Amino acid sequence: MDRVTHSLCRVLRSLTLGALLLGSGAADAGPVPIPVINPSFEANPVSPGCFAVFGPQGWEAFDPGGILDSSLDVLGGLHPQGGPYYVAPPPDGQHVAIVFLSGDTGTTPAGLRQFLGATLEPNLRYTLSVGVGNIASGTGPPPCDVFGFFNLDGFPGYQVQLLAGGVVIAQDDNTLDGQLGEGEFGTSIVELDVDADHPQIGQTLEIRLINLNLPGTVAEPGIEVNFDDVQLTATPLGTKCPADLTGDGVLDFFDVQLFLAAFAASNEAADFNGDGLFDFFDVQLYLQAFAAGCP
Repeated sequence: MDRVTHSLCRVLRSLTLGALLLGSGAADAGPVPIPVINPSFEANPVSPGCFAVFGPQGWEAFDPGGILDSSLDVLGGLHPQGGPYYVAPPPDGQHVAIVFLSGDTGTTPAGLRQFLGATLEPNLRYTLSVGVGNIASGTGPPPCDVFGFFNLDGFPGYQVQLLAGGVVIAQDDNTLDGQLGEGEFGTSIVELDVDADHPQIGQTLEIRLINLNLPGTVAEPGIEVNFDDVQLTATPLGTKCPADLTGDGVLDFFDVQLFLAAFAASNEAADFNGDGLFDFFDVQLYLQAFAAGCP
């Protein structure tokens, strides 16, 4: 290392100390929630331990086969507290959505859908998470015991879908099947990275929560799926942060250390102005990038 380079490195260490003492900066913006109406199905109250038949507020029926009849094939809500249906409280709040299909079992799927007030945008990672429940058999507490015993053993399968312009762009196709015991909830995760060339950019986003209505048996009819805690977020993809030389998403001492090593070795990673030289102007640009933080 020549004397000039050694001096520049000492200057860089000195100037960077102040920035490090102020804390590190995130290299990527965090997830931004996309609003979902009535995401945990709390808008239609139901008595503890009971269920009710209705269309949950903010949601529409998804019924491609026309099987929903408000009798044996229904949508609605359940308040599990005090009942035999779940071993733990719902993922969020007190209520869950019902997609109950006992009349036309093994025919066509049905469920819930919601069109969002957002469109598909480029350079984002979309993450959709939904609680999916495998309800247990039992009789509800009074006054809901009048409905008698429900054999809810088995599981009819589910899909959690994200759509844009009516086209499915990502889905969880029943991956929790076989993992959910009777009376248990699991979390379905759907992720999609959208680049600038995606054909559905600008199209309205939609969420679907579907009971696949797969055929069961007499002992395990598998007629109901419950849903809860629907969340959708968007996170910026590939936000460039020149000062984050480690690529770990945080600006800290290790990035400075790498710059110093690259500068001393005349490595192109330290040639911040791209002129093929390693001098004060590269140091100055790196310091500016470090001090500015990252988007």
